[in-house]
Amino acid sequence: MGKIVQVKDLVKWYGRTVLALNKVSFDIDEGDFFVIIGPSGCGKSTLMKIMAGILDYNSGELYINGKNMKGVPPHEREISMMLETYAVFPHMSVFDNIAFGLRMLGKDKEYIKHKVKEALELVQMSGFENRSPLELSGGQRQRVALARSIVIEPKVLLLDEPISHVDYMLQRKLMEEFKILHRKLAITFVLTTHVQEHALTLADTMMVMNTGVIEQIGKPDEIYGRPKTVFAARFVGDINLIPGEVSSFTGKEYIVKTEIGELKSAVQNNEPNLVGKRVAYAIRPEFIEVENHVKTIENKLKGKFVRYYYHGKYVECVFSVKGSVEVKASVPPEKAINLQLDNEYTIGWRSRDSILLKKPSVIEGLNIEEVIYGK
Repeated sequence: MGKIVQVKDLVKWYGRTVLALNKVSFDIDEGDFFVIIGPSGCGKSTLMKIMAGILDYNSGELYINGKNMKGVPPHEREISMMLETYAVFPHMSVFDNIAFGLRMLGKDKEYIKHKVKEALELVQMSGFENRSPLELSGGQRQRVALARSIVIEPKVLLLDEPISHVDYMLQRKLMEEFKILHRKLAITFVLTTHVQEHALTLADTMMVMNTGVIEQIGKPDEIYGRPKTVFAARFVGDINLIPGEVSSFTGKEYIVKTEIGELKSAVQNNEPNLVGKRVAYAIRPEFIEVENHVKTIENKLKGKFVRYYYHGKYVECVFSVKGSVEVKASVPPEKAINLQLDNEYTIGWRSRDSILLKKPSVIEGLNIEEVIYGK
């Protein structure tokens, strides 16, 4: 499988003071569903607009389908982009909106009619050809914008925050439809989002960005289960992060001194010697057991049950440990119902389920506490 997009040391300045992209380098495989995730202002939309040809860049290289894109206008890039706001033309019918790109390419009427019909079927909007966008719901306008993007048969489809403006149930439905459409079209999708659920659900490959740099690239399960930095761990999925220092190594486990006591962590593959290093001790809430299940596991703590959040399949229970650190545990509803607020419980987890992170971020100069607490 070839590389459909290649980005090398890309730099983008806004004026002389705002560095939006700082030597960004990555490749996208042909046919991949590539998701860029990061907080607002991290550079993901800037990157998309550069790939689309809407913005120029100051230095570096961008190749699409093996061709250098410097100076290449948008309509010659074999790329289509659906903007966050959809940008559906209100004065045109649904048919004319979708046909717009084909007409700009000089296609004949019969070809346009056939392709628009095909695109409408793909996005489940057949029969809406003569409607005005003003008569459509937000989800329907989103589908029109998507049909307009795919009708020109791009090599790469760029989707900038495509489902941020619709309700939760429609978001879930659209995520399913994006996955189905990706398989049917067999083209490369590149999508930006700041929502963890969207990224983890949709991505074949994820790229985590942080103020103009890349924190990590990998498969969703790789980034979730083996984050390389504290920032990546904190941004992808819920996680407990406790700062500490590695005091010793037993041959099988590291012992980490923290403000809530000594915590054990099993050695991970290719892990360097961490004794004496400042680290973030990380444990996902789903690995934390409460009361009856903690007898045989290595890490045990007493925590006061201070609050909870119901999520349907699980209850996020928050425990205050030694009055200084809050630890979240994902507890099945049938077990959470037996817990009483303000009571103290034993919580614990296996050392093999924890992760030790010594690198706060790829951005130099940050310390672990700054990234954990978002300072």
